[in-house]
Amino acid sequence: MKPALLFASATLTATGISLAHPEHEFMAGLSAPSPATVLLITSPELAEAWKPFAAWKKQLGKPVRILTTRQIADRYEAPDLQEKIRRCVRNHTDHLGTRWIILGGDSEKDGRGVVPDRDTVHHTKFGDYDDIPADIYYLGKKDWDADNDGIYGEWEDDRESIDYPDGNVGLGRIPVRTAADVKAYTEKVIAYESKYPESSFATSMTYTCSLPSAFPKLKMSWNNHLSKILKGGSAHHFFSGTEDGKPLTPANWVNLLNGRKSGKLHMHGPGLHHGWILEDDEIVTADQIAQLRNENAYPVITTVSCFTGEFDRGKDPCIAEAMIRRPKAGAVAVVAPVREGKPDATSRTMTQFWEQGLGRKVSAGAAMMLVKAGLAEGARESAFLHLCACELNLLGDPTLSLRGTAPRTPKVAGPGELPAGNLSLIIESDAPHSMVALQDSFGLYAVQVSDESGNVTFPLNVVKDSTITITVSGPQYNAVTLKIPVR
Repeated sequence: MKPALLFASATLTATGISLAHPEHEFMAGLSAPSPATVLLITSPELAEAWKPFAAWKKQLGKPVRILTTRQIADRYEAPDLQEKIRRCVRNHTDHLGTRWIILGGDSEKDGRGVVPDRDTVHHTKFGDYDDIPADIYYLGKKDWDADNDGIYGEWEDDRESIDYPDGNVGLGRIPVRTAADVKAYTEKVIAYESKYPESSFATSMTYTCSLPSAFPKLKMSWNNHLSKILKGGSAHHFFSGTEDGKPLTPANWVNLLNGRKSGKLHMHGPGLHHGWILEDDEIVTADQIAQLRNENAYPVITTVSCFTGEFDRGKDPCIAEAMIRRPKAGAVAVVAPVREGKPDATSRTMTQFWEQGLGRKVSAGAAMMLVKAGLAEGARESAFLHLCACELNLLGDPTLSLRGTAPRTPKVAGPGELPAGNLSLIIESDAPHSMVALQDSFGLYAVQVSDESGNVTFPLNVVKDSTITITVSGPQYNAVTLKIPVR
């Protein structure tokens, strides 16, 4: 790798926006001022706490706009806050180039919480539900209330105004309640994107199960589907009664995560708001999460276990939230049902989530919305599938890659310092097709995809006494940052 060089050149100009697929082609060619690819909605109280998260994402080529619920309430006209949020989201996705929506906070019953959900009503053969939180409502083109009775998402009465995600925009809820929660989660995201284990952690999938009847289904998930995507990967089983399985006990579960050997985990079996039910009715609860020591090795978890993703319950947190909020341990994202979940449909959905994210190489949020797009046709014909589309949620950062290969930390070279004025900055690396983001302390911002050799050239007009920050990143890399002073 040769040293980086400087040449006189013209100033930077803006070009167009690329979509969120594939996951590493975000904002190539953009310079400041640029639209935000990520809209993060939170409360006024947490807005300041989210700024380090936004700064990190900008370094990776994903500029973030933070809007508070108060700002949205003041700027949009609608009957309630949820509808104002939906109109705000649509404005950003339709007109401002936004490709991810982050609901940056927890929700509570009756429209309360950091970012309130939209409760929806469902009448199915399995029972009636009057308060299923449906975050996909916020991506809808319509208001989910065709008969204008103030009751949302009724499959019979509101069908004309219900629409489902198309997969072009990723959505996720990060269910935090305090500034300390935000700080802890931000640190985990930064570690996931810059310190991810450079081992088989990325290609190891572990299945846990406490129901013998489901063992064949889980093996089929790997043999028929995920093994074809995670090339060279391996599957591990934590359930008794099989040749290659281990007993699913709370102690073994803790050891599994602390062993830092599996970056993907699917948990099958019954659940409660506060825990996963394992073999012999033993339960993984907050007590076990407190024993986790898996710093910098944070898995993505999918689960069919009922109520484990019940983020809107007054008694806080649910077990999935506890995994998300745990500082320096736990998980970085959990896909879970907010109520009972129906094992057959939910299991298929979880397999499809991994297939979309790993097979199509899209972000976690885009993968989840592509799954729901796939449910749309059936949901229009079935109240049960409509419920499934509503009650499964991604809890975590929707912009994250699912990491289908073991990443490496690239080598990046640049000059030790720069002179002020017009110039061309060449950054060389051993990271072909990586995302290279540049910014300075005065608002300059540009993003490019490196060439086959890992190199990029930025024509710049730089200001004296500023600092140029270069970050090289991508789904197959751990992010590396280089700072260059301008003298």
